[in-house]
Amino acid sequence: MQRYEVIFFDLDHTLWDYDKNSVEALSDLYIKYGLNDYKDVSLDLFLNTFTQVNEKLWSNYNKGHVDREHIRNTRFDSILKNLGIKNRSFSTDMSVEYIKECPQKTNLFPYTLDVLDYLQQKYRLFILTNGFDDVQQIKITKSNLKPYFKGMITSDGSGHRKPSKEIFEYALGHASAKSDKSLMIGDNLSADVKGAINASIDAVYFNPHKRAHKATINYEINCLSQLMDIL
Repeated sequence: MQRYEVIFFDLDHTLWDYDKNSVEALSDLYIKYGLNDYKDVSLDLFLNTFTQVNEKLWSNYNKGHVDREHIRNTRFDSILKNLGIKNRSFSTDMSVEYIKECPQKTNLFPYTLDVLDYLQQKYRLFILTNGFDDVQQIKITKSNLKPYFKGMITSDGSGHRKPSKEIFEYALGHASAKSDKSLMIGDNLSADVKGAINASIDAVYFNPHKRAHKATINYEINCLSQLMDIL
C-alpha cells in the first residue's frame, strides 16, 4: 500500500448526511408553510420534488451553467410550481429559512467520527467541496467536524469546481501536498473520483447505496469504517 500523507474528503453525501439533514429541515418547512393543507401535496411528494429540482440545479452549478444566487433564487419557486401551487409568494422565505436551518443539522454517516479519530493520527486531513464557504463552515462547526481538518477548500473560495483539474491543483497547493501522496474520498464518481484521478490523485469511491457502475477506480467502499482497513 502506498503511503499517503494527505487525505481530501468531500463533505456533503460523504461525511455530512445531506439527505437526512435536508429531510429534517424540509419536513419542518412543510408544516410551517402549510403545505400539508394542500390535498394533493404529501410530504413524500414535496421531498421527492425537492430532490429532483435540487439535483438538476446542482448538476448545472457543477457544470458552470448557473451560479449560487440562481440556486437560491429559483429552487423553491420551481418546487412549488412543480407541485401546482399557484400562490408562490412565500418561496423566497422558504429558501432563506432552508439555507439557514439545514446547515445547522448534525447527522453524519455511520462511523464518521471514529474514522476521523483514526485517520487524523496518521494523515493531514482536508475537506474539498463544491459547496459555499459560509454554509459549509456552519456544517462542519455544528457537527463537530472542524477539529479534525487542517483546512477546507471550496469551489466558492477557489474559483473552480470539481471535477475540474484546477480545483484539485488548488487543493494540493493549499495543503502543500503532492499528488502521488494524496488521496480523495467522495461519493460522486464524476466530481470526486474521476476529477481526482484526472489530477493524478488516487481516489476512494464512497458508494453507500451500492450503485452499479463501470468506472475504473482505485478503491471503493460502502461504509466509512472500511477506510480503516485500507489506510
